[in-house]
Amino acid sequence: MLAGKTALVTGAGTGLGKAMAIGLAKAGARLCLVGRRESLLAETADALATMGCTSDRIPADVTKDVDVQRIARLAGHVDILVNNAGTSDRQPWQAVKGEDWDRVLAINLTAAFQLSQVFAPGMAATGSGRIINVASVYGTLAPHRDLYPDAASFDLPSYGASKAGLIGLTRHLAAILGPAGITVNALSPGMMETERTTGLIGPGTRQALVARTPVRRLGQPADLEAAIVFLASPGAAFVTGHNLIVDGGFSLL
Repeated sequence: MLAGKTALVTGAGTGLGKAMAIGLAKAGARLCLVGRRESLLAETADALATMGCTSDRIPADVTKDVDVQRIARLAGHVDILVNNAGTSDRQPWQAVKGEDWDRVLAINLTAAFQLSQVFAPGMAATGSGRIINVASVYGTLAPHRDLYPDAASFDLPSYGASKAGLIGLTRHLAAILGPAGITVNALSPGMMETERTTGLIGPGTRQALVARTPVRRLGQPADLEAAIVFLASPGAAFVTGHNLIVDGGFSLL
């Protein structure tokens, strides 16, 4: 389905990024893996290699202009851009300083804009391309205290603002880039069990989140594989400006 296509995934060393890279590789894409830690990118590359898939690794910080330009230079032409790199601030919102706020928005939102600026012209030159921004259900919802009974803080205003901004950015870029044959969509996961979230979810929180989710479980990174492949595929050529929610029904209630 994606044979002959190059997909660049940021935050590809762990969790959702790693799973989406694997999904795209299964569909035949060549992968360019971007992340801050070389050792984690190597683990993803090794997982792809066992599947017979080739990949390139670019250790980089997507919040630094010089690294963004280096990514563009080393990656070359990219058909599918997955802006997945993300972070959150897990301290009470009144304790958040300006630099904390700026860091979250730089990683979650500004980097997606700048990488889109870098790679969209090459896509436009070929008349096709896919940009997929990994947002969150908390880009449209706010967390409720009752769902996080054993969390020291459930305040996520910088995270929510950045993800809401990413969904807005998706719509605007979709309108701008559609005439060039480039689709731009968002993918919004619900609560996923990753290396990072596992240590943050206590038994009370897990029980509350599962009870809130109609399919009665938390998401697994592999649950995003089919969704990312669909948005990257030729079959999604008429889908743009959309926010695809993959949350087991969490946002319905």
